[in-house]
Amino acid sequence: MDEYWVYAAMICVFSIGSIGVTLYETMQTTSKLRQMSYYEIIVKVYRKIDGETVTMELNSSELVPGDLIEIPENAAMPCDAILLNGSCIMNEAMLTGESIPVVKNSLPYNDIYYNPKEDKQYTLYAGTKCIQARYYQGNAVLGLVTLTGFSTVKGELIRTMLYPKPTEFKFYADSFKFIGILGAMAAVGFFIDLPSWIKNNDAGLLRVIIIKASEIVTVTVPPALPTCMQIGISVALSRLKKRNIYCISPNKINEAGRVNVMCFDKTGTLTEEGLDLLGVRPVFFDKSITLNEPPPLNLPLRFKKT
Repeated sequence: MDEYWVYAAMICVFSIGSIGVTLYETMQTTSKLRQMSYYEIIVKVYRKIDGETVTMELNSSELVPGDLIEIPENAAMPCDAILLNGSCIMNEAMLTGESIPVVKNSLPYNDIYYNPKEDKQYTLYAGTKCIQARYYQGNAVLGLVTLTGFSTVKGELIRTMLYPKPTEFKFYADSFKFIGILGAMAAVGFFIDLPSWIKNNDAGLLRVIIIKASEIVTVTVPPALPTCMQIGISVALSRLKKRNIYCISPNKINEAGRVNVMCFDKTGTLTEEGLDLLGVRPVFFDKSITLNEPPPLNLPLRFKKT
């Protein structure tokens, strides 16, 4: 309306383009994650049909809770199951990060009800690899299917990756506050200039007021700000993808860019419940020491509480 359509058109084109690129990258990442998590094998199943136990080979996608299966050796488990006989050596690095194989024993036959949270030593989890399955009498090692698909522990992990819980970052909350303050300033400026507009423009007053008010709002709240942020996110997604890093929540990239210290450790130590990071104790070497001389033993240590 104010013959400023070129700038508006450029903003529109860049906004649509950046949104499309971000959407395409997110869809590709989600599809890649689905392909990586999908897994199926042929399993020997024992089912009762017309009162008789029938042995059949089925695709693992056809398993249902209550099926009696033969534990596949040297293969990943397609479901969560209770070990009924024998013992298994399982590699659970996919779930727990432990590199040491875990020995699973059969569920004892007693009057105590099975609890999946307390009886982990008798449970074989989907995605974990069975290194060895053995039974002392030479029979097949059997398991009772309890959970399949997204209901398994692996399925819950994939589900949290595909559909993460919504998180509220202070960065975005402050951004909306900033835009709100700018909008309030624009409204104040509009009402201050309104009398002068009414006084100096008799013809086409409504059109002039609308255009001038829009100009104040668009100047105070820059329309290119969301577009620039979206373009930055799109560039970050492409750079991460080149390093084989997939992101299904692009809005968290801006927040991740503020991280300057990351702490890694074996699962179960720093990630144990109730254990919090209190501080860092760095070691500072004396720069006056040359590489040929060994550093002194009494190096200064400083502790800073966070």
